[in-house]
Amino acid sequence: MEMKFLLIFLGDTPSQPTELETTNKILADIEVVANETGSFLFSFFFSTNRISMTGMKRTLSDLLGNVELLKENIKKHCITVAKILPSGVTPKTSVVLICLVDSILDYLNDLMNNKDDRIFDLKDQIRTIHQELMFLQSFLSDIEVEKYPELEEFFIRIRDIAYEVEYIINSFAPVWYLTLRIPQVMEKIQLVSTQFQEKKKMYDAGLQKNAEYLSQQVSLQAQRPHIGDGKIIGLEDMQFEIKSELCGGTSTLQIISISGMPGIGKTTLAKNIYHDVFIHQYFDICGWCVVSQTYERRKMLIDILTSISYVGRDKILYMNDDLLADRLYKSLKERRYVIFMDDIWNENAWLDIKLCFPDDNCGSRILFTSQNANVGMIYSSINYPLRFLTDGECWDLLQFKVFNNEQCPPVLVDVAKKIARNCGGLPLIVVSVASVLKILEKERSLWMEFAENITSYISNETNDYMNILELSYNHLPMHLKPCFLYFGAFEKNKKIPVQKLIMLWAAEGFVQKVENWSSEDMAKEYLFDLINRSMVLVVKRTSDGGIKACSLHGAMHDMCLRIAEKDNFMKVMKDQLSIYEEHQRLSIQSRSTPSYSRPFGLHVRSLLGNLPDPSEFIFSSLKLLKVLDLSTTDMSSYNLTGSGVLTVLKFLSVSSIPSSIESFESLEFLFVDNKEVVEIPAIFLNMVKLRHVHFSGGAQFSESLRKQATKGENFLINNIQNLSSIFINDENDEKTLRFFPFLRTLKCRIIVFWDSFENCYRYPAFDFLNHLESLSVSFLPSYVSDDISREINHGLKWNIRKLTLRNFDLSWKQMNIIGMLPKLEVLKLRDDAIEGKTWYTNEGEFQKLRYLELDAVQIKHWNVSSDHFPTLERLVLRSCQHFEIPCDLGDIPTLAMIEVHGCAKSVEVSTLQILEKQREKQREKQRDMENEDLKVIISH
Repeated sequence: MEMKFLLIFLGDTPSQPTELETTNKILADIEVVANETGSFLFSFFFSTNRISMTGMKRTLSDLLGNVELLKENIKKHCITVAKILPSGVTPKTSVVLICLVDSILDYLNDLMNNKDDRIFDLKDQIRTIHQELMFLQSFLSDIEVEKYPELEEFFIRIRDIAYEVEYIINSFAPVWYLTLRIPQVMEKIQLVSTQFQEKKKMYDAGLQKNAEYLSQQVSLQAQRPHIGDGKIIGLEDMQFEIKSELCGGTSTLQIISISGMPGIGKTTLAKNIYHDVFIHQYFDICGWCVVSQTYERRKMLIDILTSISYVGRDKILYMNDDLLADRLYKSLKERRYVIFMDDIWNENAWLDIKLCFPDDNCGSRILFTSQNANVGMIYSSINYPLRFLTDGECWDLLQFKVFNNEQCPPVLVDVAKKIARNCGGLPLIVVSVASVLKILEKERSLWMEFAENITSYISNETNDYMNILELSYNHLPMHLKPCFLYFGAFEKNKKIPVQKLIMLWAAEGFVQKVENWSSEDMAKEYLFDLINRSMVLVVKRTSDGGIKACSLHGAMHDMCLRIAEKDNFMKVMKDQLSIYEEHQRLSIQSRSTPSYSRPFGLHVRSLLGNLPDPSEFIFSSLKLLKVLDLSTTDMSSYNLTGSGVLTVLKFLSVSSIPSSIESFESLEFLFVDNKEVVEIPAIFLNMVKLRHVHFSGGAQFSESLRKQATKGENFLINNIQNLSSIFINDENDEKTLRFFPFLRTLKCRIIVFWDSFENCYRYPAFDFLNHLESLSVSFLPSYVSDDISREINHGLKWNIRKLTLRNFDLSWKQMNIIGMLPKLEVLKLRDDAIEGKTWYTNEGEFQKLRYLELDAVQIKHWNVSSDHFPTLERLVLRSCQHFEIPCDLGDIPTLAMIEVHGCAKSVEVSTLQILEKQREKQREKQRDMENEDLKVIISH
């Protein structure tokens, strides 16, 4: 154990010029001792020459003496280089990771409860480190480093100490090394803690510094680049709709908001409405102010008063804040007014001046523009999210910006349209591209070259668009910045599975611990926040309205990579893989075989992407790796050399289960992208931290695991919550499943099997899974399928929220029982899941159901009342050939969408009849209908 640590430590030692000679000498001494040991063992076991006992003892004594001397020399070397080692284990990134301390605290807590003899005499010191870090962490969470950049140094120092603690504990270190290093770390923590408390006093009284910071930020944002005139293309319908809302509707004061990602045209649209002649004729007063990220109440009041008052700005500037607010209130009193508040970032800006706006039932309006959809949704009655431009609209805008009212030369039309398509529907990019094309010679070859390298061209010629996008990043709270930058690990325009993304964030330690919240649920809140801030796009939703896949707009992705590399947060490698990379996260997107160089080092925490030959990677030097994503690499021909040291690995994505998986004692998330069915080893039941396991190609319990489970052997309590996709083929598989008591999500394939205790054929039961919320079951028919004693619904728990059944041929009695599940929100019935030709639903059934999908069911008649599905929001029909949709479904007040895909004509006709019925009711002014915006999608 001790020699193992010494060898590993030498491999970890930074190659500093001052220590390199000593390191080489020690390595040479190790080689000599190893040769001497080999010679001794060979002569003892294999030599034909007789060796005297005295000679053997003398040789062994000399050998042991040399080993001890070597160990002492290595110890001295370890002590010498300990001072420079932290620079090797600490990633050199300027991105603050406050939640990293949470994961280190968890690890120290596990260590204090461990029976490891190495740390028995050091538990008090480890407990002290734990307490000191807890104190620092509690204070860090209360500080907004964005407003107090002078404190950022402490965040980085605390982060580096956390990294150092992580290394010391995970280096297989013997007692003597822990005894040396832990007091050193304690000194560092206590020094930082003392300095931090002194700084805290300045922080508590540091209002002057905060005011200076706000002033600087307002000055910086005043320099926001002008991106062009206000011509509207593609938003004419929305402009008309917003004008109608401003000038119609209720007489009470109403707030309307326009939201969308930066550069999508919010301000341009608002300015066009503000300058509209009809708006100025309808309202007595029209005012405008720009709020910006770090707003000032006084500046907003001055801007609005200047825009609505005939009093000169010079006189207004001499008024104090109270006088300004009073003057604004009196100017608007009993008048019909509309005030445009452009670029509002948070609700505090509105709360600070809302009392200045009287509500005299005159039909007054406030219009926000905001990147953050939450701001609009909190206070406004109507929010208008802006869409991206179509390719045609991008072409129209580009042509107008480059050629004004003239036509594009015919020789350039096709390449110009390609350039327009490459703008991704974002007006800001179109305008930035146009500013370059306007001065570019009208030669086809030059424009073709530009079309292939748009991002690099506009970055070199103008930074306007990137500066605007970076304002959004700079305004992010500290905990969201690493989450956003992590999108750089994925290729541009890639659809990113949300489940995988949030698990990666959790494994990286980006997610703050909150009582009664899982790290995955908290990570979802982070994602929702980024989406509401218009920085992340939703590209696919789940059946219950959740987010299944997301992505970044191309311009956002460019900005993300630019910041991630500048701040050493992440490196995307597409060519040579270098051992000298100092980034802590490496995303390898090379499709060719890498050179002999390969990334390694203690600074590497994450390795993602395509590894053409994983055997070339020295995993023993990546011992602090937390994320290893090899899902795009075929692992069948490779061994992960040295991967047994990956004891802090939390996320693993591979194409097959590695033999060294039992060493991954910290593993929480496992994705296996297998093509053939794999076996789940018995070790899974003793991996207490493993929570999410997914097998793309299916998995079955190994025979050894089944035997241990059926014998009732004791396992450590595992915490697996999500498990997919597994086969349940007999009662032994069902018994094995009982050792997964905390499952919340299960996807499985089952057959009918013989129950030796009840002497009958039956389906597997799931009623022992008390926490199960989502169940997807595919039935594999067999020759005994018609002789089933126990039905599938008898094994369901009442807390099921999502249920998918495939190929079951359910009786109507079973369907009635499913309908009574009190928490069921999503039901998918696929491939002849229902028996018989008529489906009768009853009163009291499906009371919470929001989503219903019928896929290739063979019923001919569906008798239903709107009372039977009182909360249904979405109905999806696929490959249904024999029935019509009951017209009563159209009376469900919550129904928002009906989708019909590949169904018979009768299904399509009945759907359109329901839609027409709703439109007739609207025409009759029955505005109390909640589903007046019913949408229908029909595809063949």
